Amino acid sequence: MDDALPSRAWKDSFESRMFQGYIAGLKSYWGGELYQQVVSDASSLPVSEVDELELAMKSHVAYRLYAWLERRLQQIKWNGRWGFSTLVTEQKEVLESLIARMPTDAYGKLVLNSNFKIPDYVRETSTHQQKGGLWSDASNAYALAWYTTGLSFSGTNPDELVNWYAGLVKKVCANYGLVPQSIIDMGCTGGRSTRAIKRALPEANLIGCDVCAGPLRHGYMRSSEERCAVTLAQWSAESLGVTEQSTDVVTSHWLYHEMPPSAIKASIAEARRVLKPGGLFLAYDMFIVPGGLVGKWLHSGYAARNNEPFAHTLMNFDFKKELESIGFKNIKIELTSPQYSSLGVPENLPPKRLHYMSFISARLE
Repeated sequence: MDDALPSRAWKDSFESRMFQGYIAGLKSYWGGELYQQVVSDASSLPVSEVDELELAMKSHVAYRLYAWLERRLQQIKWNGRWGFSTLVTEQKEVLESLIARMPTDAYGKLVLNSNFKIPDYVRETSTHQQKGGLWSDASNAYALAWYTTGLSFSGTNPDELVNWYAGLVKKVCANYGLVPQSIIDMGCTGGRSTRAIKRALPEANLIGCDVCAGPLRHGYMRSSEERCAVTLAQWSAESLGVTEQSTDVVTSHWLYHEMPPSAIKASIAEARRVLKPGGLFLAYDMFIVPGGLVGKWLHSGYAARNNEPFAHTLMNFDFKKELESIGFKNIKIELTSPQYSSLGVPENLPPKRLHYMSFISARLE
């Protein structure tokens, strides 16, 4: 790793690269050949409910191995002998000192709140099975950054995906004839999506917000290194630190599957409060789950096994109804990704296990 860049200052080794490569190979088998067998087995069963399907599949050897690998590979990835969290913890003192020394106004701005109360739904869940989550230890942000760049679920360049997403944000704004001057990117973690939107819409004032100070500090390092002038602020999506009708676009990237329904409702109401008339609400997440009953069953299993319980409840959250009830119009919820744009909602699942992503757009009258 390049020690000249503080945001990439963790040290890996030959052993860690081989360890994570082995896990990547097992994940390829889990999400390919094994997944195909599980889908085939599940599709042949005469059941009509997710709970029935789970009960019927528990005796299937392929599914038992699939579920075990989905849970355990994630744990080993983080906390195994050469796991991301394990190695970062060994370097904790050095990494936290780099975070602590970083100024808050070197390029763009970092806004932290020492009295900020982390929402209970964040504190009480070790999301992604990352021990302690992202809120409890500043060095955990390095572990997440290492994972995101080295072994993401998609197996692709993470910047490629957020750049595609930012291009979609730009396109929707253009379709409405909106040249946004102010954008809030909710739940930005370390600001990867915020920087991508800034690159796509350089004239806009970008604020990325998150509840966890560590990722915001780490993300501010990245923003400064990239000379990307964004503000990263410690706000929740339910309480944005700007005045009423002050913002052109409120967006989020992979946020809502980490929030309970009550918090989602509060976030939508808060977006309405800060948006100007004619402003846009844009959100990218797992809103639509294709593949019928089997797709929903696999999605629910992922939510349970990866410590993301609200990915399950998100399937049944009626975004259209909630947005309409507080004055949003032109609401569109579309399945969309670089591979699956404009194909509608497929009835059959693909040959590889992946997350289907959806895009919501709505305009405030």
